[in-house]
Amino acid sequence: MDRDQTTEYVTAFLVGTLLGVGAALMFAPKPPTRRERIMKELKPYRKKLKKRSAQARKEMGKRAAGAAEWGDDMVEASRAVVGDVRDEVAEMVAEARDEIADAVASQLDSAQKALRKSAKRIRS
Repeated sequence: MDRDQTTEYVTAFLVGTLLGVGAALMFAPKPPTRRERIMKELKPYRKKLKKRSAQARKEMGKRAAGAAEWGDDMVEASRAVVGDVRDEVAEMVAEARDEIADAVASQLDSAQKALRKSAKRIRS
Protein backbone atom coordinates (compact mmCIF):
# COMPACT_ATOMS: atom_id res chain seq x y z
CA MET A 1 0.00 0.00 0.00
CA ASP A 2 1.15 3.39 -0.81
CA ARG A 3 1.46 6.07 1.62
CA ASP A 4 -1.27 8.07 -0.18
CA GLN A 5 -3.64 5.15 -0.11
CA THR A 6 -3.00 4.55 3.56
CA THR A 7 -3.59 8.21 4.31
CA GLU A 8 -6.82 8.17 2.31
CA TYR A 9 -7.88 4.95 4.01
CA VAL A 10 -7.17 6.34 7.50
CA THR A 11 -8.85 9.63 6.61
CA ALA A 12 -11.95 7.82 5.28
CA PHE A 13 -11.99 5.67 8.42
CA LEU A 14 -11.76 8.71 10.69
CA VAL A 15 -14.44 10.61 8.73
CA GLY A 16 -16.74 7.57 8.88
CA THR A 17 -16.10 7.15 12.58
CA LEU A 18 -16.79 10.82 13.27
CA LEU A 19 -19.97 10.73 11.20
CA GLY A 20 -21.10 7.57 13.02
CA VAL A 21 -20.38 9.06 16.43
CA GLY A 22 -22.10 12.31 15.43
CA ALA A 23 -25.17 10.44 14.16
CA ALA A 24 -25.25 8.29 17.30
CA LEU A 25 -25.07 11.37 19.50
CA MET A 26 -27.63 13.20 17.39
CA PHE A 27 -30.21 10.39 17.47
CA ALA A 28 -29.46 9.14 20.96
CA PRO A 29 -32.31 9.75 23.38
CA LYS A 30 -31.68 12.53 25.78
CA PRO A 31 -31.21 11.36 29.35
CA PRO A 32 -34.38 11.58 31.43
CA THR A 33 -34.72 14.52 33.74
CA ARG A 34 -34.98 13.99 37.46
CA ARG A 35 -38.74 14.51 37.33
CA GLU A 36 -39.17 12.00 34.48
CA ARG A 37 -37.06 9.45 36.31
CA ILE A 38 -39.09 9.85 39.51
CA MET A 39 -42.38 9.67 37.60
CA LYS A 40 -41.23 6.46 35.92
CA GLU A 41 -40.33 4.95 39.29
CA LEU A 42 -43.71 5.96 40.74
CA LYS A 43 -45.78 4.65 37.80
CA PRO A 44 -46.61 1.25 39.38
CA TYR A 45 -47.66 2.94 42.60
CA ARG A 46 -49.87 5.38 40.69
CA LYS A 47 -51.59 2.47 38.96
CA LYS A 48 -52.18 0.72 42.27
CA LEU A 49 -53.44 3.94 43.83
CA LYS A 50 -55.82 4.51 40.93
CA LYS A 51 -57.15 0.95 41.21
CA ARG A 52 -57.59 1.16 44.97
CA SER A 53 -59.28 4.55 44.80
CA ALA A 54 -61.76 3.12 42.29
CA GLN A 55 -62.45 0.22 44.66
CA ALA A 56 -62.84 2.63 47.56
CA ARG A 57 -65.25 4.75 45.51
CA LYS A 58 -67.39 1.69 44.71
CA GLU A 59 -67.36 0.55 48.33
CA MET A 60 -68.25 4.04 49.53
CA GLY A 61 -71.16 4.10 47.09
CA LYS A 62 -72.42 0.76 48.41
CA ARG A 63 -72.12 1.93 51.99
CA ALA A 64 -73.83 5.23 51.22
CA ALA A 65 -76.69 3.36 49.56
CA GLY A 66 -76.94 1.10 52.60
CA ALA A 67 -76.92 4.07 54.94
CA ALA A 68 -79.66 5.77 52.91
CA GLU A 69 -81.76 2.60 53.02
CA TRP A 70 -81.18 2.30 56.77
CA GLY A 71 -82.14 5.95 57.17
CA ASP A 72 -85.37 5.36 55.25
CA ASP A 73 -86.17 2.40 57.50
CA MET A 74 -85.49 4.53 60.56
CA VAL A 75 -87.79 7.28 59.27
CA GLU A 76 -90.59 4.77 58.72
CA ALA A 77 -90.06 3.25 62.15
CA SER A 78 -90.01 6.66 63.82
CA ARG A 79 -93.25 7.60 62.07
CA ALA A 80 -94.86 4.45 63.42
CA VAL A 81 -93.57 5.20 66.92
CA VAL A 82 -94.75 8.80 66.73
CA GLY A 83 -98.19 7.59 65.60
CA ASP A 84 -98.35 5.17 68.54
CA VAL A 85 -97.23 7.86 71.00
CA ARG A 86 -99.78 10.28 69.55
CA ASP A 87 -102.56 7.70 70.02
CA GLU A 88 -101.48 6.98 73.60
CA VAL A 89 -101.31 10.68 74.45
CA ALA A 90 -104.77 11.24 72.96
CA GLU A 91 -106.06 8.34 75.05
CA MET A 92 -104.46 9.75 78.21
CA VAL A 93 -105.89 13.22 77.54
CA ALA A 94 -109.36 11.74 76.99
CA GLU A 95 -109.13 9.81 80.28
CA ALA A 96 -107.90 12.94 82.07
CA ARG A 97 -110.85 14.94 80.68
CA ASP A 98 -113.30 12.28 81.83
CA GLU A 99 -111.74 12.23 85.31
CA ILE A 100 -111.80 16.03 85.51
CA ALA A 101 -115.43 16.08 84.36
CA ASP A 102 -116.31 13.45 86.99
CA ALA A 103 -114.46 15.40 89.68
CA VAL A 104 -116.18 18.65 88.71
CA ALA A 105 -119.58 16.92 88.67
CA SER A 106 -118.88 15.39 92.09
CA GLN A 107 -117.82 18.76 93.48
CA LEU A 108 -120.93 20.41 92.04
CA ASP A 109 -123.13 17.73 93.61
CA SER A 110 -121.39 18.24 96.95
CA ALA A 111 -121.73 22.01 96.63
CA GLN A 112 -125.43 21.73 95.73
CA LYS A 113 -126.08 19.42 98.71
CA ALA A 114 -124.26 21.84 101.01
CA LEU A 115 -126.27 24.77 99.61
CA ARG A 116 -129.53 22.89 100.10
CA LYS A 117 -128.62 22.07 103.71
CA SER A 118 -127.63 25.68 104.31
CA ALA A 119 -130.83 26.90 102.70
CA LYS A 120 -132.90 24.55 104.90
CA ARG A 121 -131.15 25.83 108.02
CA ILE A 122 -131.72 29.40 107.03
CA ARG A 123 -135.42 28.76 106.30
CA SER A 124 -136.03 26.94 109.49
